[in-house]
Amino acid sequence: MFKKIALATALIATASFATWDYFPVQEAGRGQAEAGLYYDWDNDWSQSGLKVGARYALIQNLELSIQNFGYQFWSEVDCKGCPNGGDGLRDLTLGVRYQIDPRINAFLDVNLPIGSDEVTSDEVALYLGGQFSMEIPEAPGLAFGTEAGLDWGFEHNNYERGLEIHVGGEMDYTIPDIGLTPYLGLQFKFQLTESTSEDGDIGWDDAGDNQINIWLGAAYAIDPMITVKAQLIVRSGDMDGDATGLYAAADFNF
Repeated sequence: MFKKIALATALIATASFATWDYFPVQEAGRGQAEAGLYYDWDNDWSQSGLKVGARYALIQNLELSIQNFGYQFWSEVDCKGCPNGGDGLRDLTLGVRYQIDPRINAFLDVNLPIGSDEVTSDEVALYLGGQFSMEIPEAPGLAFGTEAGLDWGFEHNNYERGLEIHVGGEMDYTIPDIGLTPYLGLQFKFQLTESTSEDGDIGWDDAGDNQINIWLGAAYAIDPMITVKAQLIVRSGDMDGDATGLYAAADFNF
C-alpha cells in the first residue's frame, strides 16, 4: 500500500491548480480551450506529459470546465521497490464556478480517477470554496485574485488522505498595447486531519503537514482568439514533497 501512496503523491502534485483561475467567470456564451506540456522533477521523482482542458460559460455567471486531463508520457519514482508511474491517460477534473457578484465566485471541482492503471491516483476528491478578485483602478491593467478552498479525498485502496485547506492568490499585470501579461502567484496548503489506512494508522502522523506553491509566468495574446503562456512552478514543504515544474500552453478563446 505504501508503494502506491508514494506513486499517488507524485501524481497529485501535478494537479496543484484545481480551479481554472482565480478571476471572474466569463460572459455567457464564451469559452476557452487549452493544451500544454508539463515537466515536473525533484530529487525523488520526475514526470512529463500533456494537459488539456476547456471551459464554457453556459449561462450568465455559470461556468463549467474540464481540467487536468491529458496524457502522461512517462514518470519515474526513485524509491526502492516503488513502481514507476509509466504512461497513459490522466485523471479528469470536472469543475463548476458560479459568480455571486462581479468580485466573488463559489466553486466546486471533482477529481475522477479515470486514468490508466499506471497513471491514475485512484482517488475521487472534492475541492470546494470561494474566490475574490478585483482590478486596481489606480493601476490600469493590474488585477489580483484570491482563493480559499477545502480539499477532501475519499477512501481508496484502504487509504484515505487527510482533509486539506488551500489558500492562494495571484497578481496579473497586462502591459497596455502589447498584449503581454506577466503574473505571479502563491498557494499555501495545510493538512487539517491525519491520513488513515485500513487499520486506522498509516505509520506516521501527517496532520499539520504543509506546502507552499509559487509560480511565475507570462501570457501573450497573439490575437483576440489565441494566447500562449509559460510558467515556472516551485513547490516546497512536507506535503507532496519539494518539486520544480515547467508548463507551456496555448489557449484558444471562442
